[in-house]
Amino acid sequence: MILALFSPGLALAQAVGTSTAPVRPGPPGGELSLPRTLLKPWQGFPWRMTGSMSLNWRGVGPKRPEFETQIQHQLFLADLYFAFLGPALDGVPFRMELNMPTGAQGQASLYQMYFQYKRFEDWDFHFGKFLVPYGRYNELYRPDMFLTVTRPLLYASPDSLDLVVRHSSPRPPFSSGYTDVGARASYYPPWNSPVAPSEVTLFVVNGLGEASNRSRTFPRPDNLGIPPPPANGKVIDFGHENNNLADNNNDKAAGGRLVYAVGSLDLPWPIPEGKRDLSGLSLGFSMMSGLYDLEAENRYHLVGVDMAFEYEGYNISAEYTYSFQNLHSPFALVGSSTTVQPTVLVKDFESLQGYFVQASFPLLRRPRRGKRLTAVFVFNQLFRRGPLLTLYNNQLINGTLFPSVAAYVDTSPRLSTRMDKFTFGLNYQLTDHFALKGEYSYWFMGRAAPTIGAIDIYQGAFSIVSSF
Repeated sequence: MILALFSPGLALAQAVGTSTAPVRPGPPGGELSLPRTLLKPWQGFPWRMTGSMSLNWRGVGPKRPEFETQIQHQLFLADLYFAFLGPALDGVPFRMELNMPTGAQGQASLYQMYFQYKRFEDWDFHFGKFLVPYGRYNELYRPDMFLTVTRPLLYASPDSLDLVVRHSSPRPPFSSGYTDVGARASYYPPWNSPVAPSEVTLFVVNGLGEASNRSRTFPRPDNLGIPPPPANGKVIDFGHENNNLADNNNDKAAGGRLVYAVGSLDLPWPIPEGKRDLSGLSLGFSMMSGLYDLEAENRYHLVGVDMAFEYEGYNISAEYTYSFQNLHSPFALVGSSTTVQPTVLVKDFESLQGYFVQASFPLLRRPRRGKRLTAVFVFNQLFRRGPLLTLYNNQLINGTLFPSVAAYVDTSPRLSTRMDKFTFGLNYQLTDHFALKGEYSYWFMGRAAPTIGAIDIYQGAFSIVSSF
């Protein structure tokens, strides 16, 4: 039924081109490798609409109470995006994109809205709400852009079910598809030299905020064991719930990205995985730093490095991120189930770091039906170093009994935890606009938590992806 409904639109979309990559103002000839769809007229009208969605199923095991959210057979829609793009003026492209989060029951919310200024040769400016250019996978936010159903551990999905952790476990320092309000300037050096970068980008945005004042898309982090905001405490908004149209702090976050690339990977970014036979090498360096609370006391730093090597469809990519952040948590009396009255907040810190390595190769380049069948293997490790979060004892906070509060005692030890994840997946590209994904993932939780971490988690997932 889905194929029948979309078949007329597929023929039209194939006729006008499928790429949504922006036109790169870099060296002459580089932009010719991808279609110029941003300013290309569409049926005599200079504006285009693109979008994507995925219909997903997953089952999680083992079926044991109190350890994970009980999801055994779940079917859901996720990653619904609709974008409108075209020229506001000559040399001033405009993009507005809406997202329909699963947790909001399909209610549309503004995801991106920005102007580009491309009238200066070799320069590209963004103003508005845009994808923050940190790391490689942050900009692969649509399901038609990456090969697997779930994402690497470094990037939590704010809309898909690919995050399973426990109390005091490592957690992603970033979420995939993080957009924010600010300005961005990118420079593409016009000369070809081994020491010259392909891209130099600087940006200033609102930055990560205090958790939390908005509805988290399904599932909520506390449902999956990520420590919720403590009573009267402050933690970083790693899921980026606060980055709406309003300012979220009294400070701004600054960051940048430096990219070296040769071969076919020296193209406008992002490049969807597995859809083209490219050959080249890319190396990127990213950083971001700012204050996340209104009192401007708690700081965070993120640094990362990523690489990708591809040869005619055979790809190896990897990424590493290190995050240091402060946090405030209620101070608890030693041996007591109550906190100090009035509640005393203790400033502490934690570090999160991790990496992943992904290998993909085409099993069938030209199957009898469809366009390509690709196999994907991913290995992840995620680490956390910080205070032991005691979420198991009832805590009395300001006269209210909280069954799970991230309060810790003054003698609470620092804890190092680790989580490993293996993923094997298949990506079957039917057409330019339809794909089938299947995968099996296994989380090794033996060192992920101090008590119940010996229970590993496994998950099977299947996804039908459509785009236009």
